[in-house]
Amino acid sequence: MSTKSKSKAFSWRPVWGSLLLIPAVVAALLSQPSVRRGSTPDVVLTVLAWLVLLAGECFRFSSTLYVGGRKGRQVVCEGPYSLCRHPLYVGTFLLALSGGLFLESSLVVLAVGLLGVVYALVTIPAEEKHLLDELGSEYRSYCERTPRLLPDFRKFTTPQFVEVKIGSLWLEFRRGLIWLLLPALSLILNACRAQAWWPHLFRLPFPLS
Repeated sequence: MSTKSKSKAFSWRPVWGSLLLIPAVVAALLSQPSVRRGSTPDVVLTVLAWLVLLAGECFRFSSTLYVGGRKGRQVVCEGPYSLCRHPLYVGTFLLALSGGLFLESSLVVLAVGLLGVVYALVTIPAEEKHLLDELGSEYRSYCERTPRLLPDFRKFTTPQFVEVKIGSLWLEFRRGLIWLLLPALSLILNACRAQAWWPHLFRLPFPLS
């Protein structure tokens, strides 16, 4: 795939995310809460959301650490890249999934899942085709022995030293701080949704509780 074709496939990523996630979040906020605040399901979902959020942060930060200044120049196959070929996407998916869990919305969780399918069928194959053109047989061998998205923790390997790109780490750290605002924002929104004055326009099917 040419660089132009790859760029075109990548340029649609925000569009897919907007088309799937924004309507789902708006619908979730305007619907009847499916979980009573302070109930056992509420606590379980909050704990699960925190675990998923932290897992996503770990995947993204460690992936940025290992890919360092080598991205596009050589095959990176250590650390999280020894578990699966696209740990950055796995981290992003987990972060988005945590948002649906914090909002306690099955609709948002479903939208995140559909977005993950779109990435798996369109974006990731486009990126892999580009990397195969750039890196050749070494990348093909890496693909043959490493899962695409589902991490295999038995395959974990790491060198003693890795090349670090401070600018990328700092950028990912700032992104991580923004994601950490999600629990607080969700807490405020869930508290508002529990009030009588909040507009509850409909009740969504498939509650999480």
